[in-house]
Amino acid sequence: MRVLVISTTGNSLAELLRPCAGGLDVRPLLHVLNGGRIDADLVVLHTHAPIRELTALATLPPPRPPVLVVAHAVVPGDVVPILRSGARSLLVEGQYTRADLLDAARATAEGQSRLSPLPMSIVVDHVQHRAADRSPALLHQPLTRREHEIMELIAAGEPNAAIATRLDLAEKTVRNRVSQIYLKLRVNNRTEAIVQWLSRTERRSG
Repeated sequence: MRVLVISTTGNSLAELLRPCAGGLDVRPLLHVLNGGRIDADLVVLHTHAPIRELTALATLPPPRPPVLVVAHAVVPGDVVPILRSGARSLLVEGQYTRADLLDAARATAEGQSRLSPLPMSIVVDHVQHRAADRSPALLHQPLTRREHEIMELIAAGEPNAAIATRLDLAEKTVRNRVSQIYLKLRVNNRTEAIVQWLSRTERRSG
């Protein structure tokens, strides 16, 4: 796995990632932006200003590898904007172990998501508050049988490519179905969808 670490604080984080990286490159953001296309399987953004730097990365041409943000600190109001700005996973300094970091790197590269405890609690609160504000008709739009199967696999942490293989579908078809699921659940990303789905499952089994 080729990992690009974007950091202005030295190589300490990169050294922690070395066991899971076949190729490891450490560069400041300005060098990455000047270089144009990113040739990596994973971007690890080690930053004090994740929203600003994610917005800058979004200006680069595709392909855009998944991004794991390792933030020095976050305020609750920044968590959802960070995810909406392009982070697939978010870890916060002091809230993860080295094993957590390596797991998050591998999972993020495969299209899954990992969150530190604080971001996870913020996402749960965000989804629950959104749900409380919705009408019952919108909240309970049923998923089709196929969408239900896909959502179960998403909740199990499977990326789109693996879901396509499991269900014998084209990956493009899975992406389209996932977009429909987001609309029905009224969420913006995979993490919110999983939290919403697990919340519904708990209510049905309770």
